[in-house]
Amino acid sequence: MSSFRFTALLIVTVATVAAVSGCGPSSTTTKAADSASASSPRAMQVVQGWRAQLDTLDLQVRRLDRSVRALDTAPEVEAARTAFIAARASFKRVEVGLEYYAPSTTKAMNGPALPEVEEEEGPEAVFPPTGFQVIEELLFGGDPLAERETLRHEVETLGQLVSKARTKMQVQEASDAHVFDASKLELARIVALGITGFDSPVAGFSLAEADAALEGIQRAMAPYRTEHDSWQRLQGALASARATLQRTADRHGFDHFAFIVNEANTIGVELQELRVHLRVAVPAERRAFRLTAATLFDTNAFDPWALAPMAAPRSRTALEAQVALGARLFHDGRLSADGRRACSSCHLPEKAFTDGLPVNRARTGARLSRNTPSVINSGLQVGQFADLRTTYLEDQVTDVVENVDEMHGSLDAVVRVLARDSSMVAAARVAFVDEDPGAPALTASHLRRALAAYQRSLTRLNSPVDRALRGDPSAINDEVRRGFNVFVGKGKCATCHFLPLTNGTVPPMYQKSEVEVLGVPTRAVIRNGTVDPDEGRYRLSRATPQRYAFRTPALRNVALTAPYMHNGAYPTLESVVDFYNRGGGHGVGVRLDNQTLPPDSLGLSSADTRALVTFMRALTDTTGTQQRIQ
Repeated sequence: MSSFRFTALLIVTVATVAAVSGCGPSSTTTKAADSASASSPRAMQVVQGWRAQLDTLDLQVRRLDRSVRALDTAPEVEAARTAFIAARASFKRVEVGLEYYAPSTTKAMNGPALPEVEEEEGPEAVFPPTGFQVIEELLFGGDPLAERETLRHEVETLGQLVSKARTKMQVQEASDAHVFDASKLELARIVALGITGFDSPVAGFSLAEADAALEGIQRAMAPYRTEHDSWQRLQGALASARATLQRTADRHGFDHFAFIVNEANTIGVELQELRVHLRVAVPAERRAFRLTAATLFDTNAFDPWALAPMAAPRSRTALEAQVALGARLFHDGRLSADGRRACSSCHLPEKAFTDGLPVNRARTGARLSRNTPSVINSGLQVGQFADLRTTYLEDQVTDVVENVDEMHGSLDAVVRVLARDSSMVAAARVAFVDEDPGAPALTASHLRRALAAYQRSLTRLNSPVDRALRGDPSAINDEVRRGFNVFVGKGKCATCHFLPLTNGTVPPMYQKSEVEVLGVPTRAVIRNGTVDPDEGRYRLSRATPQRYAFRTPALRNVALTAPYMHNGAYPTLESVVDFYNRGGGHGVGVRLDNQTLPPDSLGLSSADTRALVTFMRALTDTTGTQQRIQ
């Protein structure tokens, strides 16, 4: 590559570094953070409201318990369902506080109705799900009368969890910063999990429950009333959004796009305006969803360095140099044992860092077992590889370089080779200038960190869809917009590919990436399918629920990354949508007891499929990533 093209890549990369690094907080920010944890009368008034709402929730769960214990006939089933609706609406009104101050208890109260694997405790540490979603499935998805005993047990457990939450909230103190932060996170939760149907998958009460959650934000903001018009604008935005939700009965027919752009984003902006007006700081912590962002769709809403094992260098110059060094290393064949295979040999920039093959070849020529994933936006995943076998990008580097089938190298050996390259040594000195001057300029740790920094710099969240969601309607056409609504609504895609990243990293805290069991067959078929023998995450955890489980990948740039699935079985986006529309593996003849994808057909029409594929194609953003360095 010419020096001009290399410089062009670095210009784009350096611009990206400025967006992702978060280096060097200002003294004003530091002072504000120092005061962010101080409790205040208004914040404690909010907590008092949460305590009262928990008392109401406790009352509603007790009523649900009585209804379930009385189950004997069809009318009593309806009474139990009515009690359930009231109880979960009550939960949603206090979710804003519960999720913030008692997240583990809240997850047990309203987590997915799937077994929880605690891998640190061994393969036998598999815990059954509890809470509202389990009760919903029993009450609305099957035969409640046949499940009476199970229902009674689950509601009793829910009551115990509510009692635990009440105890926690009784001793809780809060600051204004935490109340505003909790409200912002709850709004993000409504957008990414609420209106998508994530936590009401069977009964379909997502919109009504999103309304109750917005009411919870409304109540939390009540003590912050001020004569400034920011408070009135916030209240108006909340009232408008709630009215929109109340007017819509069918989630599948709901205009999710319009709601996010016109309602939810407006609430986020006004919430931030009020916080700034009141001079309320943000908490002193770092998260993937930046604390200073107003909405999930802000231009700079995400910080990939928040998911790194260590903070970005405080010196922007050092960070830019690390990224530049990592870019050179990514394209350098000397990382492999024979000097002929670089990272970019399989992660081709022109194919969004994939290779266009179902699976690539090992050094020996044998087929590898898995499809090559893109590294664009890989910094926004908690866990790497299809089986999440490493947590950090730094560990991914070691795994790939030293993998016998891939590069068969050794980081220590690579250091010895590169130490003879004066330009590499000079670049490393600049990249790690802040470290011990007496230490070697180039080490295995430096290689890992530079390559990881380069991958984090490949964060690209400015596709036409992103621009449209930020308020530029001209960025997409009506077909893309319809496809977005299918993605979030009827297609249920966003219940696993969470907005806005479209990967499996769970919002709004982004601390865990999900794995799913889809029942992917060995090849694309519509009947008599045989499950692909790769057991995925199970190879590491040995936990039965994770047999054939794989990381939920991002759909960013998916138009460029065919073929699809971990084994490359599906050649086109249309074939992938057809697989999901049939109910995943179950719909093509693969029978797995632990399939996490619902086995029912989605009922998508051909028009739905076309719109959905058009939407996914509009998720493309490879700006400044396609150049090669030679």
